[in-house]
Amino acid sequence: MKTIVISLLKGGVGKTFFATHLAWYLAEKGGRRVAFIDLDPQGSSTRRLAKERTGHFSADLFDPDETLALDDAPGITVFGADPRLQMVKAAQDVHDFIVRFRGLADHFDYCVIDTGPKWDELTLSAMAVADEVIAPVQVAEDSLECAKMLLTALKKAEAARGGRKVNFLGLLPSMVNTFDKRDMQNAVKLTQAVGPQMMFPAFVTARPTYKHSAENHHAVWHEKGSGAKAASEEIRSILAEVEKRVEARARETA
Repeated sequence: MKTIVISLLKGGVGKTFFATHLAWYLAEKGGRRVAFIDLDPQGSSTRRLAKERTGHFSADLFDPDETLALDDAPGITVFGADPRLQMVKAAQDVHDFIVRFRGLADHFDYCVIDTGPKWDELTLSAMAVADEVIAPVQVAEDSLECAKMLLTALKKAEAARGGRKVNFLGLLPSMVNTFDKRDMQNAVKLTQAVGPQMMFPAFVTARPTYKHSAENHHAVWHEKGSGAKAASEEIRSILAEVEKRVEARARETA
């Protein structure tokens, strides 16, 4: 099972959009079994994936006494957020999650984990089991500070993993207005500050169609009307590159 975590220690940067689209993209290739774990107590991904296979809860992965009945069915299986996530506060909770998470590997080919906007035991748990991490980031004036916070968090996670490195796929500029001079200047400043090697080689353009797909709780390639084709082609090319890098990494470590 390949585990991809979508994380940045800030809200409103497009994590839910990207995480749900990554799950939809991975699952559409026949027979793939994709687990989606929502570790954001706000539960935006859970609501957006309501049409997928539901009934499991991410909080159960922190509870050794809960029974997980998994049927190995293809498609997306959602481990949804519920109020119990707010009770995850202790180091033992992180340990219990890591142990319980290992049991998913026999049932799924991929796991996508959406995280909240702060560094806590939930985010640490996600980082502790990640194979890859990608970070959607808005190209605002504080984006550099957010990037620095994430890189610090990755180092903390690696310490919790016994020094095992997290493969960071990069910062992915999200909802970029290409007609806004300041947005483009901020994107250049971010790249110069962290270095090109820390950036994902693409960005997600600000498009009304993306907002519409979120409101309709389905992937942008199911949208109709003007702009849908261009939006679909853009996000699919980014998701394909993520998949390519994940698969290449898996072959290297096999």
